[in-house]
Amino acid sequence: MKLLSHKHTGFRGLADNQYTLSDLNLVVGDNGIGKTSLLEAVYVSLLGTPLNSFNKAGKELSREARGDFAVESTLVNGSGTELKLGFLSKKNIKKLTANGEKITTREAFLGTPVCLIDSNVEKISSESPDYRRRLVDRSVFHVEQKHAESYKRLQKAIKQRNRSIKNGESEKTITSWDGIISEEGERVTKHRNTFTAELQEELKALNKQISTKIIKIEFKNGWGGERLFDYLEKNIRRDMAAKRTMGGPHRGDLLVTLDGKLAKEYSSKGEEKQMSLAVSFAISRLIEKKCGARPILLIDELESGLDETALYRIADHIKNLKNQSLITTLKHHKIKDVLRGKTIHPNQHNY
Repeated sequence: MKLLSHKHTGFRGLADNQYTLSDLNLVVGDNGIGKTSLLEAVYVSLLGTPLNSFNKAGKELSREARGDFAVESTLVNGSGTELKLGFLSKKNIKKLTANGEKITTREAFLGTPVCLIDSNVEKISSESPDYRRRLVDRSVFHVEQKHAESYKRLQKAIKQRNRSIKNGESEKTITSWDGIISEEGERVTKHRNTFTAELQEELKALNKQISTKIIKIEFKNGWGGERLFDYLEKNIRRDMAAKRTMGGPHRGDLLVTLDGKLAKEYSSKGEEKQMSLAVSFAISRLIEKKCGARPILLIDELESGLDETALYRIADHIKNLKNQSLITTLKHHKIKDVLRGKTIHPNQHNY
């Protein structure tokens, strides 16, 4: 999977532009010039969602008040077939397309592997549980056919259950959602656990190429060892008192340790950044193994938080990868000289 070109109009504060792309692309500029926005424009064109969101892209990404924007990327897949993927927001239209034909976000995730390493990824262990859940789910969407459908049904059922609780409805009405939550929640959790266990093996294979410490990850389901249906039934009174569903797959979390110690409590910022990058590169390796195509790597602020030794070690790893990469960097950062990829300078509209 390789991007050949990208173009965007009306997207955030970016000046309308188009770019041809190489295997290694460095998006260079000062803060506020639009480096992350360019990564997001590419991401939206491929998958139809903003960065770190599972909602369909919308007018909030537009530079204009009426909400119009268009993004399109041309790529070639593993069999050498050229494909145009794009997203259009215009009036009441929000459309993700492949060669002009409308597709779903689910189809896009399954057909186009992308590994997003955003600026917050350096804080995997210290970010919110919601961030870590989204990191796992976003990865699973690429490799598990039924995950997106189960995830959507689960989120809707939990939302409806919580609404019933807040509205003071009867216990019977509230628990009417427990069957769907239990069925889909168990399935979503199984997908998460399977992916995390396989991801641990990929981390072992990296063998300190990124982080110098031993990384271990484990996914906690969010409710304990019993059946989810039994858990919800047993805790209904507590949930009604709290006015929300206190436990379940929506409270799951990824536990990360470095050399046997909780990363969020005992790691420095530099150690956490290296660990986070190791997890991200392991995710890319696993997605490639499971779907048979190399993910496109979108890496925001790679150099931030890394000392020189770690930077050169990670740069060597990237050089040896066969994945196509788009990496943002500030003008004074060393990474652009170390990697020596194609340089892209985004511009703001009317800059």
